[in-house]
Amino acid sequence: MVHDVTAVNEAVLRDLTVLDTEHLLASQGDDRHLVLASGANRYFNRYRPEPDLLRFGSCTSSTLSRAAFASAERLHGWLRSVPRASTAHAIDDLFERVRTQLIGNLAPYRVATTDVVVTPSGSDAEFIPLLVGLAGGRRVTNIVVGAAEAGSGSIHAAGGLHFDHATPFGVPVQQFGPVNEQLSSRVDVVRVDVRDCAGDPRPVSDIDAEVTAIAEGRVAGGEDVLLHLIAHSKTGLHAPSIETVARLTGAHPGRVLAVIDGAQGRFSRRGLEESLARGWMTIVTGSKFFGGPPFAGAVLVPHTLWADRDRPALPDEYGDYLGRSMLPRTWTRARAAAPDIANVGLLLRWWSALTEIREYYSVPAPLRFEVLQTFQALVPTILARIPEFDADPVDPPVDPAGAVRLLESNTTVFPFTCRVGGAMLDDTALRTARERLRLGTGGGLRAEIGQPVVLGAEGEGRTVLRVALGAPNNTDVCTADAEGSTFFDRMSRLETDVDQVLHALAEQVRAVGADAASASGMLTR
Repeated sequence: MVHDVTAVNEAVLRDLTVLDTEHLLASQGDDRHLVLASGANRYFNRYRPEPDLLRFGSCTSSTLSRAAFASAERLHGWLRSVPRASTAHAIDDLFERVRTQLIGNLAPYRVATTDVVVTPSGSDAEFIPLLVGLAGGRRVTNIVVGAAEAGSGSIHAAGGLHFDHATPFGVPVQQFGPVNEQLSSRVDVVRVDVRDCAGDPRPVSDIDAEVTAIAEGRVAGGEDVLLHLIAHSKTGLHAPSIETVARLTGAHPGRVLAVIDGAQGRFSRRGLEESLARGWMTIVTGSKFFGGPPFAGAVLVPHTLWADRDRPALPDEYGDYLGRSMLPRTWTRARAAAPDIANVGLLLRWWSALTEIREYYSVPAPLRFEVLQTFQALVPTILARIPEFDADPVDPPVDPAGAVRLLESNTTVFPFTCRVGGAMLDDTALRTARERLRLGTGGGLRAEIGQPVVLGAEGEGRTVLRVALGAPNNTDVCTADAEGSTFFDRMSRLETDVDQVLHALAEQVRAVGADAASASGMLTR
């Protein structure tokens, strides 16, 4: 646990004065936040707006809009003005506002029955369901579905392990070592893949059968079960089925607990509210679809679930990740055990993300739906016209009238492979092409797309890039006068932007392929 809370808080207060808003937004997180010599993190995201950048990479992480950054700057200014002796109280109040506004926007009909815990990222959000599951006193099997297409640290956090070399409060730790030895020893993590070795999606019926066999067997053996439902993987997959999760949680109340991985943010509010009403915990983030700065997590926990678990205290070591102000005020025992330490970087990241979330849901639903439908029809058409690209299969759209998934009713992430001269580009080549596109190498336009994802087993599968629509893209079409004077003008601008981005990427892919061929020729001479 953080040994010198006073020293950390003094450093935070100093950062409020010394750091600018961009660097404060990148503070108090794990190594993924580190700003490199380029001025960006490892995903090429900066923590300030880039007006000339076309943003279609929200399935990886998001570059801030002007409005989101301005919101963070205002909050930074307020905190600088607060008397030093009152800063901790002000931060606690502001985090309470974040929790209230988050649930109010995402699940307005569940405000009175849901607690919100904010976490430094979607990865360490896994510690909260684990704490709830272990409160029953039995061993826990944590069934993580689609781990290969979730956050890179999630599978380790699901076992109660550190997933980085240091905690958000700067405490050095052993990566992949236990956060709390006693708790971690009671957890068994079981992975269930959503793709086969070739990288093709497994039938949901097969995944359902595997999940059922594991859950039923572990409960029969005296263990409790946490069952993850990935509501939208990095490439748009959704498993296991809601029917299977409902059947297992209903057959074993209190013994099988559901955890919805909604970290991509690509869910319907109706589906989210129905899940919370069933007593299912849900992990969300402010980046990805919603367009906030990278790495701001939260867990939505139904009141009844936490009350049934007798509100356990927070293990000391959890204080390396969770400060008191990050926990709901009703969690009195947990808050009393947590260090009174401020994570101002996280506060600014969520404050910024909420600007985008409010804007998105303030747009009338029919307009939002029109943009989603246009994007869904547009991308496959463009991909089919570019010889270097092969669209990967995606799940069909959901019928809004009869939807039984948590997914939004339209497809907003499209994965695709890239070929040059008949040869499929690998992960390294695609990372290079993506970086060149973002930098505008060769004088081309600058654009952001989703980073490569390796599908299937090494040597047997394939690697895809992704183009994605985020909430800010949708909001701009519906409201931004700078993008056109009418809704239809702005829709036409969106279509032009997507077309230009994909063709610009094709140019970079051809350049990368030519470089690789040249290097190969030099090596063989």
